[in-house]
Parts: sequence; structure tokens; C-alpha cells
Amino acid sequence: MNFLKEETLETLEKTLKFWFTKVIDDKNGGFYGALDFYGNPLSENTKGIILNARLLWSFAKASNHLKTEKYTFVINRAYKYISSYFIDTKYRGVYWEVSYKGKTLNSEKKAIAQAYTLLALSEAYLFSEKEEIKIKCIQLYEFIEEYLYNVEGNYYYNSLTRDLKVVESETKSLGTHLHILEAYTTFYKINKKERLKEQIENLLIIITEKFLLNEEFCELNLDVNWNSLTKLISLGHNVEVPCILFDACKEIGIEHYTPFLQKKIESYSKEIVSLINSVEGVYQFRELQNNTYTKEFQWWMQTESMIAFQYLYKLTSEEKYIHLINQIWNFVKNYFLDNEYGEWHEKLDENKKPINLNKVDMWKSPYHIIRMCINM
Repeated sequence: MNFLKEETLETLEKTLKFWFTKVIDDKNGGFYGALDFYGNPLSENTKGIILNARLLWSFAKASNHLKTEKYTFVINRAYKYISSYFIDTKYRGVYWEVSYKGKTLNSEKKAIAQAYTLLALSEAYLFSEKEEIKIKCIQLYEFIEEYLYNVEGNYYYNSLTRDLKVVESETKSLGTHLHILEAYTTFYKINKKERLKEQIENLLIIITEKFLLNEEFCELNLDVNWNSLTKLISLGHNVEVPCILFDACKEIGIEHYTPFLQKKIESYSKEIVSLINSVEGVYQFRELQNNTYTKEFQWWMQTESMIAFQYLYKLTSEEKYIHLINQIWNFVKNYFLDNEYGEWHEKLDENKKPINLNKVDMWKSPYHIIRMCINM
């Protein structure tokens, strides 16, 4: 495992270097909203809160892990840009998207955006211990509970308009609940209130009892009556979700979910093991109705699979999980790492050739790579 630790540490540092040398927008502030396949800035692309929040989290998390102040300027820059352009000072919460000059384009208050911003701000506070950041964390947490939580139905809405009206939707989203849980878990490190602990436990109940009932896959969306709407099975979510739940349980000090979550990772990863043995890596989706794969490899399915096998190794001490980690890591090194233009390709086709997609975009951030490197 020592070589893997060394290689993932090197990958961590290379990834951070790419982002603080290639993505900073000196002309318009903050960071570019997108870079093309070759790493060239698309300077007039819009800027999304998901990318900006994940950038703040990534640099703060890496700095806390490495115990370094080397990236302080990036953390400060990301925090300042979010505070200046994404936080709604009138109605609270954060916007979804701004122009490359910082003008609000989409003022919708999506739950997942609030969650990622709270996650990022909480990690940034752990790095800086600046009281103004903690205050923003508390304000955002209170906003989520006041406006996005449906007390009667015991679930979280997916989105609000700028002036806080619920955006009508018949679906209950795994992503909404999962990433609010993830944010609350990190927020709990700086705000150990009993009420917050109860909300984390409630989210664990919602996810385990509603979204993790199927033995083969987690549900991505449920209807108004909590019935399945799943058409595509996301192999990445299958292994990511139980690991994030493990982290929440550990943070609030409860252990009774451990057997359940271990069983879920083991059962949900069987399909991934089969794919690794047959095609080397992990496909993105399997269509439930006709049982066929979307034969594309996406970067984050690989990283989350490595994390899941690392969890299983810690739980069981079985060497087969180390072997599986090494198999995926070799696949990543051979096909995903872009040694010419930097960072990772987003997707590979069936023949493991890179698909010409943006190297940086709203959802293409360092988040999953940083998660993997730190876990290794």
C-alpha cells in the first residue's frame, strides 16, 4: 500500500497545482467557469456554485489533511467570490449560476447548492477559524432547515425560487438528502449541537429506509409516495452513498448502522467487481429495464469505487480489496490521467479513448479526486 499512498499523494499535489495555476480568472475574479478538453480557459462561460463550492472544499480539505498553508490564497479567493457573488443578501441562501462577470443568471435556490456551500464553508472554517465563516455556516444551516425541510412529510425539497417558494416537483432526490447529510456531518465538527445531531440521525433514517431498500442498487429518485422512479442505476452512487453514511455515523458516534452499511457496500459493489474483471474499469450507468450498460467510463465512478474498497478493507482486512483498489488505480493511470494537458479526462468511450469534453465545468471539479487521494 505504500506505493499507492505515494502515488495518490503525488496525484493530490498535481491536481491542486492544476487548479490553482490553470483555473484562476485574474480578469473577472474568482475562477473560470470552464476549461476545454486541452485545458484552455473558456473565459466567458458561466460560473456555477457547485464548481465554486467544491473548489473551496477541495483546497480547504487538502490543506487540513496536509497541514499546510500553501493554498491559503486559493481558499481566501474562493470564499471571497462565493460571498460576493453567490450569497443572496436579501432572501438568504445561494444562487445557482452567475455570468463570467458575476451577474446573477439563475437565482434558484437548489438544495444541493446550499449543501455543497455549507460543506465548503464548514471545511474552510476548520482551516481558518474565522468567525465570519462560522456565522455564514450557521446562517446557511438555518436557511436549509427553515425553508427546505418539509416537517410534515419528513423530507427535504429539491429547490426553491429566489424568493423562497417551493419549486414544484413530485420527486424526492437521493442527491438532495445525501449531500445535506454530508454537509451536516462536516458542520457538526464545528457546531456540536444536539439538535444538529438529531437532524443527522433523521437523514440517516430517511436514506437507509427509503433510498437503500433495494438489494442491488440505491434509488436515485422516488415519487411523492416514496415509490421508485429509478430507470438508470448509477454505479458510482451505489458505492459512494454507504461511505458517506459511514462518515456521518462515525462523526456523531453511532455504530448500529455498521453491519447494514457494510452489507450494502458489499452487495452494491459486486457489479463493479465484475466490470473491473471484464473491462478494467467502472461504467457510468446500467439501464434497469433492458439491463444494458451505458458503455462509457466516467472519472468519479473510479474514485468512489476505490474509496468503497478501502472502507471494506478497513472493515474486513481482506486482501482482495487491496487488489481491487490497485486494479482500478492502474486503470486510472493508464487511461484517465492526462499527462499532456493536466488533470483527468472526464469520460472515456467503450474503447477507453478520451471523449472530447471540458476539463473543467460546473460538475467537473477536483472534489472526487481529492476525496479519493485523502482516503488512500
